[in-house]
Amino acid sequence: MHTNATVNLSSGGTSAALSLAGQAMTVSILSPSGATFTTSKAVRFASDPTPPVADPDNPDVTVLIISLPAGTYNIQVLFNPQWSGMSSNDFVTPRSVALSDWSLASHN
Repeated sequence: MHTNATVNLSSGGTSAALSLAGQAMTVSILSPSGATFTTSKAVRFASDPTPPVADPDNPDVTVLIISLPAGTYNIQVLFNPQWSGMSSNDFVTPRSVALSDWSLASHN
């Protein structure tokens, strides 16, 4: 994910604190275990093909990356805005619903 926010990774890399213009959000990897966040600058990799027009600079953009070994995964990430006046106990992690069970009411 590309973001203009300042990104601070947790010590284990399973969550990231984003802050921008006095606002905050916590992003957490719920599954799979072993997945971690890393960050990079928003630049083209040296191995990427050269575009016909040079990419614009993105000096204030950070890329938040989920790192996993090669394989097939179902990845669950929770984006939790940190609203003012709320404590950490006010935030509830929603239950996991298998993709095959998704519906308009699957959040209940």
